[in-house]
Amino acid sequence: MKLLSFWPAVEPGRRFLYALLVALVLAAMAFGVYGFLYGQQTVFPLEKQPELFPAEAHLSPAAPLLTPMRVEVNAYLVTERYAMGAMQLPLWATWTYLAGLAVALTFFWTLASTLKRMPYYAAVLLGMLWLSTLNLDLLGIFSETSRILLVIALGALGVGSFLFQAFWTRVSFLLRFLVFSGLVGGLSLALFYFSPLPAPLTALHVVNYSTLGSFVAAVLFMVLVAYENLHGLLWFNTQAQQPQRRFGLVQFVLISLLYLGNLLLLYLRQTGVVAFDFAGLDALVVLLFSALVGLWGLRQRQGQYARFFRFETEAAPLYLVLALLTFLGLGYALMLANDPLVQAYRSAVIATHLAYGVAFFIYVLVNFGPLIKQKLRVYKVVYDPRQLPYFTVYLMGTVLLFVLVLRSNYALYFQHQAGYYNYLGDLYRQTEDRPLLAEQFYHEASTQSRNNLRSNYSLADMYHQAGSRTLELHQILEAQERKSSPEGYLRLASLFTSSSDLFEHLKVLQEGVKAFPAHAPLLNNLGLLYGTTAFSDSAGYYLDAALAQSEEPEVIQANQLAFLASHKFPKQAKEFSQQYRQGTYGPLLTNRMAIALALGGPRPQQLPALPADSALSTQTFASFYNRQLFPGSQKDSSSTFNTLNTLLRQEENQPFLDDLTLVKALLLQQGTLSAPQPAQAKTTLEYLASSSGGAAGYYYDILGQWMLQGKLYPLAAEYFQKARQAGYRDAHLHAVIALALAGEYGQATQIALGDSNFPDPAQRKAATQLAIVSQMTAEQAAGAPDSMKVQFLQMKALQLPLPQVEAVANGITTKTLAPVAALPLVQRYLQEGNTTTAGNLLRLHFPADFPKNRLKSEANVLQAQLWWKTGQAEELAKQLPGLYFAPQNVGTKLYYQALLAQRNKNPKAATNLYNQLLKRAPWSEEGQLAAADFFLAQKQPMKAYDLLLEAIGYNPRSVVLRKAYIKVALGQGLREYALQGLEQLQPLVSPQEYLTFRNEIEARLQASEALLQDWQ
Repeated sequence: MKLLSFWPAVEPGRRFLYALLVALVLAAMAFGVYGFLYGQQTVFPLEKQPELFPAEAHLSPAAPLLTPMRVEVNAYLVTERYAMGAMQLPLWATWTYLAGLAVALTFFWTLASTLKRMPYYAAVLLGMLWLSTLNLDLLGIFSETSRILLVIALGALGVGSFLFQAFWTRVSFLLRFLVFSGLVGGLSLALFYFSPLPAPLTALHVVNYSTLGSFVAAVLFMVLVAYENLHGLLWFNTQAQQPQRRFGLVQFVLISLLYLGNLLLLYLRQTGVVAFDFAGLDALVVLLFSALVGLWGLRQRQGQYARFFRFETEAAPLYLVLALLTFLGLGYALMLANDPLVQAYRSAVIATHLAYGVAFFIYVLVNFGPLIKQKLRVYKVVYDPRQLPYFTVYLMGTVLLFVLVLRSNYALYFQHQAGYYNYLGDLYRQTEDRPLLAEQFYHEASTQSRNNLRSNYSLADMYHQAGSRTLELHQILEAQERKSSPEGYLRLASLFTSSSDLFEHLKVLQEGVKAFPAHAPLLNNLGLLYGTTAFSDSAGYYLDAALAQSEEPEVIQANQLAFLASHKFPKQAKEFSQQYRQGTYGPLLTNRMAIALALGGPRPQQLPALPADSALSTQTFASFYNRQLFPGSQKDSSSTFNTLNTLLRQEENQPFLDDLTLVKALLLQQGTLSAPQPAQAKTTLEYLASSSGGAAGYYYDILGQWMLQGKLYPLAAEYFQKARQAGYRDAHLHAVIALALAGEYGQATQIALGDSNFPDPAQRKAATQLAIVSQMTAEQAAGAPDSMKVQFLQMKALQLPLPQVEAVANGITTKTLAPVAALPLVQRYLQEGNTTTAGNLLRLHFPADFPKNRLKSEANVLQAQLWWKTGQAEELAKQLPGLYFAPQNVGTKLYYQALLAQRNKNPKAATNLYNQLLKRAPWSEEGQLAAADFFLAQKQPMKAYDLLLEAIGYNPRSVVLRKAYIKVALGQGLREYALQGLEQLQPLVSPQEYLTFRNEIEARLQASEALLQDWQ
């Protein structure tokens, strides 16, 4: 094959342009291959629709009064169902086609200007028809009925080509190409500038209307190369240098009949004569081979057209222009999933290659059969016939082509019309506010071709967007009747997602799985649907089957984890979570985090990164939310808080607002790397509770637990009462605990034994036991079980006579309960001043190797108090850094560090420590009072006033803080604020206590009143 022997004689300018044209043709082929592989899923994408399922996770576990209590939050599991997404037109494909069309138009008019007179006239006529198919005037630049734009385009290109053809004949090909490039480029810029449509829609208009001309060019190209595959087979059979290595007539006939038989079976399958599926050589592959061989064949037969064209200067570039238009049109049809137009291309390939292939086969056998039998190099003389002239190939082929098209009931024409109408439907769907014309075009396309699924799916998408479920259902059912597909079953199933449609939903998916048993998305969806029923074994079966078939195994793995965790299979969920630990897929990581939080499964080694987009999706929300619930991560770093605040400000995140706000409050309360900010956390959660409606009780309960951890029992009881009033049932038991610890035994008993709606019998039993304990005497407690003895001591050890307390404590024999009982007893000894016994008990029950837990932390609080109370400041300073303090006791460490700094006359260090204490432990009354005294001593009375005001804001039920605030206010001459403080104090204390305090400050009140009168 000396195809490129002419290349050295071609002028350099032409070489560059020919190389460019070949590169564009190859790019168009690649465009078609990409469309073949990804076009359908680009236009009708298979999407994964995430859905959240809460899994209860427990934070900050505690056991006040030996009753388990924890902050319950949702850790979110994510499942993903497959569904067909909204129709998407890949506009990049439109721009690609438009660029190729402009280049083809430029090359065409450039080549036309170099032709001889008669071919030139034919080329100009074809060019005029081609431009008229663009329907540029329908853009409405002048008028939709005018032809001004067409006349301008024809005038510019036609006159330019005539000048070059008739007068400027010596102008080089490269210069002509540059001139026509300028003309086409100028016309294009003017078109986009003056078009009333946006540039993408203008491009869509030009491209979609131009596909008619491109298809005609493609048919001409197919006719041109229709028999080239047989020509190539002839070369393959007879090209060898040695006769003994060439194939004979039998081999040529067999391989030719095999090729033609493949085309015949494709044609019969297409026309419905045979019903079986035939997995032969695809028609598009046939076209690809014939296009590649065709350029060589065009050179071989140049003697047939030498009167009109030279191969080097006209025929070869014209061939490439036709090839460019063919593969651009085909690639665009594939890229836009325009199945009737793709089928039209296939039909045209089959009909042309079969008709002209048979004619060429007969031509070769008649003229060269004996020569092939003799194993001569027939391919060299195939266009030099001796019996049957060459034109009979096209004569016979044309007749056969007409017969084939007629026998198929003009399927080729109707398929093209359906595809063309689909393009127009796409165009007017984008350009009309109410796409009625688009709907009409889609309906017309649907009637033109019986296998036109594109129109049905386009209409179904339109009706889905408009909320017309019945019309959408009709289109999907019609598409399934035409050609059943797994995508059709997914579309159909998506219409039956309500709980009332469960059986219809199951039926559709079961039919889909029966028809397509290896389709992973259908298996996955059926498994998830069974997961909503009692048939959990079926759910597991179908999810396993989906995993075996899926190309996205991590999607199914994530769904398996969500199913196991949400259906009470904790052991299997943790095992599978460990098994899938290498996965990095977002939902898989999210579900592994949820299992770790809710079930104690293995924690992922690498937590997902913070979301890059400020608008959260369902998946990114769940991932971000679960990530922040892990203790010890950098969740409270500045970057996390900045991200969280950004997310809270976005309107798109409104569905997740409550959960994000809760996360923010939790981060502020439980800070790890940076200091906690409990006051800000409390304010954040109070705002959330006041604005969340039905969920307010849940948030008030969390606030109550926070206050309980800070030993602000009256305030905790107040929040729990609010939670009860809001209908949060877990708050009944919590309220009983808080009231009992606050000494309100009557109220606690009333809730426990009243008609409170406890969520389960276990909570009612626990509340009843606490009520019984609260009403016990010391003698009764001494004979009670050890657990009740401990509860009795925790409630009343500071109130009863010491001998009675000791009698109850000495009766506890359960080893695990002894340290718990020792804490209130030590506290009572410290209250009595019996520091020796208190120290002995601490050393007995809390040795150095005692585990670092809440009990150890409480014991260290008492130990530090003991050292300070006995004047062992040096020992306290030495041991304090090594003592373990739980987060709720961190204020104790800061408190004693501040006292030590103050004792060592280091006011700067004391100031810093007190500021930390005020921020990190606003519940510490003794810390707040010590800080106020310190700042008063440092001549900073307003600092003392402000911190007490803030402390009251955090703990409004604190009597000692309010008394201190009133005194400081009077000291600063703020009489009105002091009087307001007295009014607020009065409901919190008994009349006797109020009167005593009023007498205590009476002198200050009178002094402030006298000062006020003097000032007036």
